[in-house]
Amino acid sequence: MKADKWEYVIQKGTELGAHSFIPLKAARSVVKWDEKKGDKKVERWTKIASEAAEQSHRQVVPNVDSPVTLKQLLQLADEYTHKIVAYEEEARSGDTTNFSTVLQSMKSSNSVMMVFGPEGGLTEEEVTQLLNKGFVACALGPRILRAETAPLYALSALSYKLELER
Repeated sequence: MKADKWEYVIQKGTELGAHSFIPLKAARSVVKWDEKKGDKKVERWTKIASEAAEQSHRQVVPNVDSPVTLKQLLQLADEYTHKIVAYEEEARSGDTTNFSTVLQSMKSSNSVMMVFGPEGGLTEEEVTQLLNKGFVACALGPRILRAETAPLYALSALSYKLELER
């Protein structure tokens, strides 16, 4: 995801209640991570999250990590109650029930890791690795959403389920 779109996701995702952001170095990622500029970028992303948290009256500022490989992400996944991967092939097949099923099973004390691919989508191999680690492949409704729209859609649904529907 391009830098300006990633910053938008951090800002709006913070407003929608995300607890952390972990950028994934996916095979089809458009932007390649520059280690030399990495600390400055993470510092900027953290500032964006902090400002968005302040604007939306959040008590907690989400953590923003440096980009990780899929292998590193899979290790982090063990800490989460629910694991979702947004996968456009699920929407193409017309199966939109998985996301709803996961949402219905959630409790406010649960944690969820959601993985969204880059603009080119995740490769089949990446999705297979995620599925083997216990992720549920989900369509986010009947449409294919842009890389920056999908996380915000999912966070909105989570917010409704966990914060409003009590």
